[in-house]
Amino acid sequence: MVQDGLGAILGAPLVAALLPLPLTLTATAFDLRHRIIPDLVNLALFALGLSVAAWREPEMAAVALRLAEAGLAFVLFLGLRALHARLRGRVGLGLGDVKFLGAATVWTGLAGLPLLVLTASVTALGAILVGRLAGARITAATRLPFGPFLALGLHAALLAGHHAPQGF
Repeated sequence: MVQDGLGAILGAPLVAALLPLPLTLTATAFDLRHRIIPDLVNLALFALGLSVAAWREPEMAAVALRLAEAGLAFVLFLGLRALHARLRGRVGLGLGDVKFLGAATVWTGLAGLPLLVLTASVTALGAILVGRLAGARITAATRLPFGPFLALGLHAALLAGHHAPQGF
């Protein structure tokens, strides 16, 4: 059986981490080039994640839980975005990033969200440090596309086994 063979050879977490790769690479390229993650890319990431979730656990309650978790993550980060804008007087987290986090939560569940955000934040800070060491002028007002780091965080959470699809 193909499903058993692929899972046995690569392991479910690796397969899960590879599935969204074309979409996360697209999100990364757009964010680096245009400072935006297109809605279509976020929608495709969401739809593919929901399809995988439904295939993995076809019960309607499991799919509904994924939708609820994604909605909760979206609302949480939308609120965080608004709070930051109110406190700092400027937007710090793009709306595309917020949508990406909602779509990514369909893949990882709420359980994988902390690892996703931690990985994204630490690698973004690492990139800033490398930039500073290389002589780049980086201030509190410097804009950094966060999508590439969110994509890396999603793959890290999936590799860690957070809601990796079963049956591969």
